[in-house]
Amino acid sequence: MYKIKQLIIHSSPLALGVLLSNVFWKQNVVLLGMYLIIVAAVIFIGKDKKTELWIFLYGIVAGFIVETIGTQISGYQSFTQPDVWGIPFWLIISWGYGFILMKRVGLIIATNSPWTLHR
Repeated sequence: MYKIKQLIIHSSPLALGVLLSNVFWKQNVVLLGMYLIIVAAVIFIGKDKKTELWIFLYGIVAGFIVETIGTQISGYQSFTQPDVWGIPFWLIISWGYGFILMKRVGLIIATNSPWTLHR
């Protein structure tokens, strides 16, 4: 039960981001500001600030590359309110947070318990 609680706690900023995206999708600057505040709080509250900051930055770069390929090179997607190269800034920030979330979820799942994927 502890792991489920931890997964819910660490996934709550993701749920908040989805809710905010639904409400503010036409206001990129507002959404970007909210995402930056959420991510800064997540990193600040975390136990591994320096590592998570680097993971966040890597996620931003990776997300920017993936979204650029999708919008500019392959053209398989587009956004109604793009900021740079067809991509909203807030989307790139959400990629960075996604990398932090995957790190945390991986650590929660990997700890010794019946939930562990390997024994």
